[in-house]
Amino acid sequence: MAMALFVISKKLTITDITTRKCEIPSEILKYITLRNGQHSIQVIAADNWGEEWELNYYTKPRGRKCPVFTTGWCQFVEAKRPQVGDELVFSGHHVAAADHGEPEMRYMIHVERPSPVTFDGEPVPLAVEYLA
Repeated sequence: MAMALFVISKKLTITDITTRKCEIPSEILKYITLRNGQHSIQVIAADNWGEEWELNYYTKPRGRKCPVFTTGWCQFVEAKRPQVGDELVFSGHHVAAADHGEPEMRYMIHVERPSPVTFDGEPVPLAVEYLA
């Protein structure tokens, strides 16, 4: 069973959708760490359908760390067709290792869109995968 370690979300901007990168809230720096001298790593994140997306997670080598997804982000945007104001949700989960050893980190990514559907008076966001 997977236990959520973190869930980070952000409203997508026109820049996120039309450029080759997506700035991620700096809160993620607590959960994805880079080794000394490293400025990027490949992160594989599964969407709601189980399709895996390989994203380059990058931070600036000097100054204020500003985490972004670069390589792979365009393909995700082309496939999901997010709109400005949609919510990007990126999460990390510990899952049991196949050999019953240490839990492994797995990432998930999806985009939610506000909808007119409500539950108990609150809007229910819809995953964009289900809107196509």
